[in-house]
Amino acid sequence: MPRDPSARSSYSQGSMSTTSSRSSHRSRDVESARYSRRDSRRSRSTGADYSRSHVSEASSVIDPNMPKWWNDRKKASMRRQGDDDRRRMRRSTSHGRSTSRGGASRSREGASRSRSSRVGRRSMSSSSAKRHSRKPNGIDHAVGAFQVYHDDDRQKDSSSYDERRKRKSHKKINTSSSISHIHDERIQKHITADEELRGRKLTDLMDRGTLAVGACLILVVILAITIPVVLISEDEPYVAALPPDPPTTSPTFVRQPDYWPIYDRLVEIAGGEMVLNDPNTAQNRALNWLVYEDGMELGPSKDHLHQRFVLMVIYFISGPWTPVEGTLEWGSPVHECEWEGVVCKNVEELETELKGRVDELLESGEDNGVKIDVPQRVINELHLRQRLVSGEVPAEFSLLYYLQHLDLENNQLVGALPTPLYKLLNLKTLFVEQNQLTNVDAIGEYKFLEHLALSKNAFRGPLPDGFSNLKNLKTLYLHTNAWTGKVFEVIKDFKAMELLDIAFNEFEGTFPSELGEMSNLTSFFVGNNRFSGKIPEEIGKCKNLKELQVDGLYDVGGKIPTVLGQLTNLEFLKLDTCSFTGVLPKQLGNLEKLTFLDVSSNSLTGEIPTELGQLTNIATLGLANNGFQGTVPTELGNLVMLEKLYLQNTDLSGTMPQEVCSLRQAEGTLLQDLQVPCFVECDMDTCCTTCS
Repeated sequence: MPRDPSARSSYSQGSMSTTSSRSSHRSRDVESARYSRRDSRRSRSTGADYSRSHVSEASSVIDPNMPKWWNDRKKASMRRQGDDDRRRMRRSTSHGRSTSRGGASRSREGASRSRSSRVGRRSMSSSSAKRHSRKPNGIDHAVGAFQVYHDDDRQKDSSSYDERRKRKSHKKINTSSSISHIHDERIQKHITADEELRGRKLTDLMDRGTLAVGACLILVVILAITIPVVLISEDEPYVAALPPDPPTTSPTFVRQPDYWPIYDRLVEIAGGEMVLNDPNTAQNRALNWLVYEDGMELGPSKDHLHQRFVLMVIYFISGPWTPVEGTLEWGSPVHECEWEGVVCKNVEELETELKGRVDELLESGEDNGVKIDVPQRVINELHLRQRLVSGEVPAEFSLLYYLQHLDLENNQLVGALPTPLYKLLNLKTLFVEQNQLTNVDAIGEYKFLEHLALSKNAFRGPLPDGFSNLKNLKTLYLHTNAWTGKVFEVIKDFKAMELLDIAFNEFEGTFPSELGEMSNLTSFFVGNNRFSGKIPEEIGKCKNLKELQVDGLYDVGGKIPTVLGQLTNLEFLKLDTCSFTGVLPKQLGNLEKLTFLDVSSNSLTGEIPTELGQLTNIATLGLANNGFQGTVPTELGNLVMLEKLYLQNTDLSGTMPQEVCSLRQAEGTLLQDLQVPCFVECDMDTCCTTCS
């Protein structure tokens, strides 16, 4: 049945209206996608709502009057476009996330601009479509009802969209306010925590366990430091501080005005300008020390400036020295008379000792006329024993021409005594033993010398020619060298001699009778040389003799002089390892002060004198290695102070007297060593110690 033409016309008009509506919808869809991309940069949630509104809007353009295939194709097309829009929104979300977290006012303003822009563009699009449409007015009028209906739907969707945007913006404002509130609460909690901690001690914030662990760790650290320090301080000796180092090349200007006046006063005794200006000399170092480093800060007019300068020159030549505990070392900021080893006297006291020779003293000096000023307190003695003074003996000692005692024993001095040193005309004591000196040829210059010690050096050959000039000598130590010659021909006129120790050399000759003229002699040590002959009877005149040692002299023999029994002050008598013969003099029993008697290793015979029982102070009695016969005298039991008794290797026999054994058995006795010949019967458990 043919269709009604009016219906066909109506269909055609509807079709045209549908086509126009489809074109208008596509335009709106493009605009919606553009707005959707812009809004996605502002807010992710707003973009999602707009996407849903777009889908709803797309579904509203589906014409129920069109065929199903057309609507299906339209749905598929819109679905693909929606998927593309969602992908673009997801890509822009990460970029616009910071923008979407903006303030509530900015979100509201952006949403308002978006809506007004979208509405304006829709109206412009609609009017533009009307102006450029090729449809007749009738057609436009024919579809008016549909378009009004569709516009109403769009207005409803737009209103719902605006409401959703407002709700989301309000939610963001609430979220931002909530975040601000949380931030404020954290700040308030931090302030509250600071207020709670303010005024509280560290111990209030720690538990007891933590405090205990910390205290234990501190205690361990203290013990680890203290114990090694205590051990080191017990093992190592005290070492006093060394004197100050030489001054630097850039001294302070405080003492600069005194430099040249002091220089002028010292230049002559220092040896001239070349010596004093040379920074490598001890004189230059001493000058700079006096001006810039000395705590005393002496001026050029001080009377002991010369004396202090000479001491520091000596120190810089042979120092630094081994310090002495508890003393003021050289260089200390006190008067030099207070330094370790320095002994001074007032000039008046020295004048009394010199018995009017003070004028001679003041006029003395070096050969070139150089002498230092004599201060009120002059150095009388210098004791530098065991201070490791090294090198050659400083000639500057001679500048202290009023010096009377110089002790340099046990140091590291080498070479010869310098010639200027012999100008110490007032020197009374010179101790230089235990060094490595080799020459004292001009020793005779010390015409006032009273005490001389040259032992344990490297001297060889005969004594110097001028040695015989030392007639004022009271003590002479020459032992343990390699001296040769006939020493007694040099010293036989030393009437003032009190102590003579010439042992362990290679001296030769005989003992002169002049020994008896040494009436002041107290100690006489001549062993281990090459002497020969006998001990002269004149030795009995030495009534003050306390120590006599004539041992290790294989060519000295004969009978032991009985006059030795007259030396009642004798305390030490050593006559072993010689060639003495005959009997042991019974007069030795008169030596009540004797504590040591040794006549071992000789050729003595006869019986042991019973008078030896009178030596009640004897501690060591050596009679071994002789030809003594008979029995052991019971009188030896009176020797209550006896500690050692040597009778071995003799021809003694019989039984050891009980009186002697009691010296070993009684409580509190001192006898510890009792050696006898094996022919003597003696209990080795309770009395004798060994037999041979």
